[in-house]
Amino acid sequence: MKCICYYPIALLCVCLLSGCASFEVSSLSGDFVRTTLFSSLDTFQYKHTLVSGMAFRQDSQEMVLKQVSERVLSEELVARGFEAVSEDVDFYVVTKWRKEINLSAVEVVRFSLIIELFEAATQKVFWRAELPHILSAMQWSEERITVTLRQAIESFPERIEKDPNLPNLQ
Repeated sequence: MKCICYYPIALLCVCLLSGCASFEVSSLSGDFVRTTLFSSLDTFQYKHTLVSGMAFRQDSQEMVLKQVSERVLSEELVARGFEAVSEDVDFYVVTKWRKEINLSAVEVVRFSLIIELFEAATQKVFWRAELPHILSAMQWSEERITVTLRQAIESFPERIEKDPNLPNLQ
């Protein structure tokens, strides 16, 4: 009879400990969603950051998300050899942050991130990174946002140097 009393306690412990589990996002967070002539992409423009979902505690949090997203993603693309310009761009960047409830996690309020790169000529997405529930509201800091953005764009390739001696296929 005493063994039966231990089962609910053991089950409760398992439930509590499973809530503490941490899941890592794979290092490959983004990928091409359609075929594109990648060698023709030299210049980009950061278009905007969309912030949606639950209300933010402070308006400054939304502003920080917008400023840090533009700064970090622009730095990352420049580091890969692309040039940031304001006109006649080859592609542009859109970042989407969403603050939402995730009932399957211990820390319920979480942020999801989507980064989309659009070909300027066709206005179609050619590369996307989606990181659902990547950041809890308790982890919110400028440093954590920076790390998350870099993680999201890390699989985007470097610019391809065109050999001027090769014939143009167009």
